[in-house]
Amino acid sequence: MEPPPFVGLAEVIEQIRGELEVARAAAEDERIGFDVDRVSLEFTVQVHRAGTAGGGLRIGVVTAEVGGSVDRGTTHRVQVELKPHTDGGPLKVSR
Repeated sequence: MEPPPFVGLAEVIEQIRGELEVARAAAEDERIGFDVDRVSLEFTVQVHRAGTAGGGLRIGVVTAEVGGSVDRGTTHRVQVELKPHTDGGPLKVSR
């Protein structure tokens, strides 16, 4: 069986950043807004060591596929807490 596809942590965090930007833009015409204090993420990751001498570790977030399965012995859970901000201070999802 082929291992499940995975993406890097940086790509996932970039996607979260994009979603926060979309939420902020969508809130400009709304009367009620929110401050985003923290964004907590939990990932299931796999760690791979490259087989070459110059290789290193690659950490990837496991993606779910329909009907796919992942051996729990080869995965790890990682929690990441982000505190988003803009140049003007904490991120506001509001006007």
